[in-house]
Amino acid sequence: MNKAVQSLGYGLAALLFCAVICAICQMIKKLAYWFLHHEKAQSHGGHKKQL
Repeated sequence: MNKAVQSLGYGLAALLFCAVICAICQMIKKLAYWFLHHEKAQSHGGHKKQL
């Protein structure tokens, strides 16, 4: 019984680890999306870069 409970604990820990990784990836994706669209909104404000 002890090995079964230990195995269940490892399985739950692995699921929790995957959920945390997915949450971090979603947060990075949202930040990247916001950053890219924020940069576009500022570049359309009539400010043109001169070379």
